[in-house]
Amino acid sequence: MKILILSHYFWPEPIPKPLELAAALRDDGNSVEVVTGFPNYPTGKLYPGFALGPLRRERVDGIPVMRTYMFPSHGTSLFGRMFNYASFMLSGIAGGLLARSFDVMYVWHPPLSIGVTAAAIGFLRRRAFVYDVQDIWPESAVATGFLRPGRLVNWMARLETFVYKRAAHILVVTEGAKANLVAKGVPESKLTVVPHWYDDTDMRSSGPHERETIRTREGWQEKFVVMFAGNMGLLQGLETVVDACRALPAASDVVVAMVGDGIDTERLKNRAREAGISDRLRFVPRQPPAQMAGYFAAADALLVHLRGSPLSPLIIPSKTVAYLAAGKPIVMAGVGASAEIVERAGAGIVLPPDDPGALCAAMLEIAQLPPGQRASMGERGRRYFEGHFTKRVTLPVYVRALERAAGKGAGLPA
Repeated sequence: MKILILSHYFWPEPIPKPLELAAALRDDGNSVEVVTGFPNYPTGKLYPGFALGPLRRERVDGIPVMRTYMFPSHGTSLFGRMFNYASFMLSGIAGGLLARSFDVMYVWHPPLSIGVTAAAIGFLRRRAFVYDVQDIWPESAVATGFLRPGRLVNWMARLETFVYKRAAHILVVTEGAKANLVAKGVPESKLTVVPHWYDDTDMRSSGPHERETIRTREGWQEKFVVMFAGNMGLLQGLETVVDACRALPAASDVVVAMVGDGIDTERLKNRAREAGISDRLRFVPRQPPAQMAGYFAAADALLVHLRGSPLSPLIIPSKTVAYLAAGKPIVMAGVGASAEIVERAGAGIVLPPDDPGALCAAMLEIAQLPPGQRASMGERGRRYFEGHFTKRVTLPVYVRALERAAGKGAGLPA
């Protein structure tokens, strides 16, 4: 097949799946091209080495990539964020028209605007697209506080329905997400549940030397390190983590390491500074993806916190899968699909979100467990990962969906 991948986000932004899928499809014998924007997520600032312009062509891992204009923004400003989405929604259509011939499109969602771009390209080039829905919009935008219910949200719901109708097939991450779309009128036959996969190549090559090197560099010797890794956004509700650290006993050796960044990072740092807990809560800048296996190895337990909301049953934070692959015990402060995974795997402690006292107690509990019991949790998580979240398990699902959509070949929905 000749496949065009359309994604608002792409390497070097810390959302690995579009590039990983492109490489996997290429390695499977397909011809792949990517249309994306200029990298600025999650800080909203254009990455070093990139100059904003109407068009840039490059190769990433040998894959041809076309970047079209995108207004850099990822803050709390509604205007800035909407301009970011709208600018690529329009320029991406031009990119799709300039792309070489293809049989089918794969489209990574969010944001919802990418679906409009895909529908336009599909109509103009008479090709179908498979829509990979990672977050349910507009509910996700409302849950983060980015939007409030009203006319704009109602208009986005109608736009959502339009995009779903135009897609030849839709991939979702959880059964809850599938039920959400069916309730909105999407035919069940048009939906496939396929979980995240995680490329654990770096994980398998990291070892004790990296662990000790990083722990020494970060000043974590003799500490029990609970690590949160990834985006520090509004949906994560990480003020609960700050408040849980405040509740840790003065004599405790538990340290929480926040590795990453996002639009909520500065607020969280200020909250921690005001609480005087810099010894218990350490902020580490976002690391290159290839370095994260070493950081996971340096941790003693890994933390997920997802603010309680109607979205919880519909999504699985991708860090959950990475944590399973790392083979470390997990502190899961959340409900819904991600919590169910950790419970089924027997990979850690599950507790409700948004409760600093319960989170503090859970971190102390896992720190006090015998090392062998923590190791068993990590091993069970690793086995669950290998059975459910590897490329070997999930890639064939993507390929089948793309092949079916390519067979339509007219840019029309099912």
